[in-house]
Amino acid sequence: MINPKKAILLVAGQGTRLKPLTETMPKCLVEVNGKAILANALENLARCNVEESILVVGYLKEKIKEKIGEELNGMKITYIDNDLYEQTNNTYSLWLAIKNLHEDLLILEGDVFFEEKLLKEFMKDERENLTIVEKYNPILDGTFVEVREEQKITSWIHKKDRPVGFTPENKYKTVNIHKFSAEFIKKWLKPILKKHIEETGGEEPIEFIFSELIKNKAKIYAFNIQGIPWIEIDDAHDLKRAEEIFK
Repeated sequence: MINPKKAILLVAGQGTRLKPLTETMPKCLVEVNGKAILANALENLARCNVEESILVVGYLKEKIKEKIGEELNGMKITYIDNDLYEQTNNTYSLWLAIKNLHEDLLILEGDVFFEEKLLKEFMKDERENLTIVEKYNPILDGTFVEVREEQKITSWIHKKDRPVGFTPENKYKTVNIHKFSAEFIKKWLKPILKKHIEETGGEEPIEFIFSELIKNKAKIYAFNIQGIPWIEIDDAHDLKRAEEIFK
């Protein structure tokens, strides 16, 4: 069992699908019923005894630094600047964050609003290399994984990379919250991520890295959300749903 004390949050993107809100603020500071998406995630991490959160920032980064500061509820906040956020994707942000780290880690994308209970249950799971998923329902769209015996993930499929004949009904939607052991990061994640950065400059989303990991037989397991509320906020429709879910 691993117990990560450090989290990486990827919050460098421009959030263009949430305009006009994101014309003057970064996506992660958009509020759900008065609570910023990022503040919600950080408060939940602090309650789960995470000691440090590393924010990879880019677009309107100074607003994030001013809003969040260097400490939240006893948890240290540090920043890494992705100054190439306009030309790169979250793979590049992740590489900037992990290239010099050698420990167990939580990795979160910065547009997920979720209950503290979800993170607590996830952290209690004794399996080492784990990602949160929810079984398909008609509301869910985006990246899906296939899950086989022992809840092991056997394919990781980004929306724009779906093969002919793809159907999501028997698959699981990714929540974009993960935990990995130091050994897994050293043996699997860093080499594949480094290769991707060298070949593409980090232009593809992080799901392409996870897909490559699975194709190379890396073992990542699924943590089924089982009804605990969460939502990925990409556009105004998602934001409206979030305010209903968490009202």
